Amino acid sequence: MPRRLLATAFTAPPVLRPLSLRRYCAGPLSRRAYSHAATPRSPCEHVTIPCRTNGHITIDIFHASTPSSPILLYLPPGPVVPACPEEEERVISTLRESSSATIARINYRASSLHPYPTPCHDVLAGYDWIRENLLLDEFKRPYLARLGVCGQLVGASLATMLALTECRLGESRVGAAAVNNPIVDWVFPDHLPFINASELPEPAAPDETAFPADEDLASSWATREKEQKAPKAVRKPRKRTPKPPPLTAWHAQSANTTLPVLTLSGERDMLFRKPEDCFDRFASPIHFFRSPHAQLIFPQQEHLTASEQPDEVLDMETQMHLNHYAALDNKAKDKAKVVQVLPTLARCRSYARNYPPAGTKLSLPVWNITSGLQSPLSDQATELAKMIRRSIARQTLKTRAGRTRWHDATEKRQYEEFAQKRVELNTFKGTGLWTEQENNPNWKANVEEVGDWMKQRLDVGFS
Repeated sequence: MPRRLLATAFTAPPVLRPLSLRRYCAGPLSRRAYSHAATPRSPCEHVTIPCRTNGHITIDIFHASTPSSPILLYLPPGPVVPACPEEEERVISTLRESSSATIARINYRASSLHPYPTPCHDVLAGYDWIRENLLLDEFKRPYLARLGVCGQLVGASLATMLALTECRLGESRVGAAAVNNPIVDWVFPDHLPFINASELPEPAAPDETAFPADEDLASSWATREKEQKAPKAVRKPRKRTPKPPPLTAWHAQSANTTLPVLTLSGERDMLFRKPEDCFDRFASPIHFFRSPHAQLIFPQQEHLTASEQPDEVLDMETQMHLNHYAALDNKAKDKAKVVQVLPTLARCRSYARNYPPAGTKLSLPVWNITSGLQSPLSDQATELAKMIRRSIARQTLKTRAGRTRWHDATEKRQYEEFAQKRVELNTFKGTGLWTEQENNPNWKANVEEVGDWMKQRLDVGFS
């Protein structure tokens, strides 16, 4: 199977990278290029794998009791919460018992020393190693299998990225994803002023579709034309008091002591070298389904030599002398005053995107999305479920009927109910974090539900 590349750095504007260019360095991972600190049949195996020229990561493999058990990838929550190794071990133990699966924890790197896209690279490298070394039968022959992936916070963000891009038919792929309090949009609202939908400005760069993000991409043209041609009752304009902006979970739960928004914003600034990196679709997976709700406005910089005479007016030698003395003068000014102009973030209109792209063999897995009612990230979980359901309904319609538009309301309801079953959304009291075990007595029951759900979805008879 040919290797795929992932871009080595995030760039702006946020353009979708071809899935065939997913990998960041060519060349297969060697099946023997690792070391382990335990025997193959011990309960826990620690593996070190190289990440090409970017150091190495470790994978902790918690073997199930049966060798033919399914494999579940676990991604740690990342640096947005304090490290809690004991609580995390309890989560993994509960997942292993309830899912009857082998748990492979990919210890990706995410810090100021290893900002994005390093976390994406690490997860993809670990995923490749697991497919090539754990999906082997008793005769060491590879076999096709569906894998599960789960995580929370940053781990849930990376699990979402992995599930959306590693779900190709005809090969071993991610078949089930369970994410808790996922960070799927690093473009946080922060202090952006609220703007009515009708007054939102257009984004500076055109997007792939002309459909607003909240509009149904699969609605029939006949229905749209009928709505547009329907006569509207003329009403006399009257003065109304402006409605207060809707209260989002980000603002309502900003003072959450377990997951404060100031901590989330601070970690975002640490994990991304440049503000525009947050807009990348692999970092903010919700942008696979819609364009960002905001854009960066870059100030226009005046060129230092804009007032100089054109080069063609002067001969080369004279021009070199002038540039030499101008450079000396500019160096003195730069030492006296160095001003770094940063872009500003502004709201803009958001448009829907077609995902998976046409012509690919991607088939979205089944999902279990959870969040806490008092979590500032609960809106992100709700939007993720909505976007995936819409994509699954549209993709299923196209697969079964060869169309991308509904014919009537009954047909639309039929496919939406199908998508509803493929994407479960549940909320719990409090923040809902699995590792918040002192203040969340129901954490074990919540994790067991995820494990039971994963066991059913990874069964060979599930379709």
